[in-house]
Amino acid sequence: MGFAWLDADAPFSDYAGHDRTITLVEGSGFALDFGPAHPALLARRPFVPAAFDGGWPGRCRVPDGPCMVLNAMTARAAWTHRVMVATGSVRAAPAPGGVTFLVVLEGSVSIDGQTAGPRDAFQVEGAVAVDGGVGARVALIGIDPVTRG
Repeated sequence: MGFAWLDADAPFSDYAGHDRTITLVEGSGFALDFGPAHPALLARRPFVPAAFDGGWPGRCRVPDGPCMVLNAMTARAAWTHRVMVATGSVRAAPAPGGVTFLVVLEGSVSIDGQTAGPRDAFQVEGAVAVDGGVGARVALIGIDPVTRG
């Protein structure tokens, strides 16, 4: 999980064997072209997570200038992940055997008396209530082990 600046057209990183979710956080957006075998991904709206196979060969275009994104990636053989963006106050808890991270995207939030601002991240241990101020927006990233049946 991490933030990245997309500041020029370039080949996109190859993470074969990984699932990836990318979320536009700042800027006008970007496009990922995966060639004829896969649909292109066009991200123009901020805070809308988009999932794809990290091994798809891709080229990133930033037609209207640089932008910042939040990436979440997991090794497909061992882990799954989900990204949810929420505003205001939220409750968060990891699934059994998993872990949840809370990332502040906009504004500020309070967690157990601690205040966090944009780009701060917390590992959520147990159930917590997140008190979001006006204009607060967070990403909740749940990472869970793959279960085999």
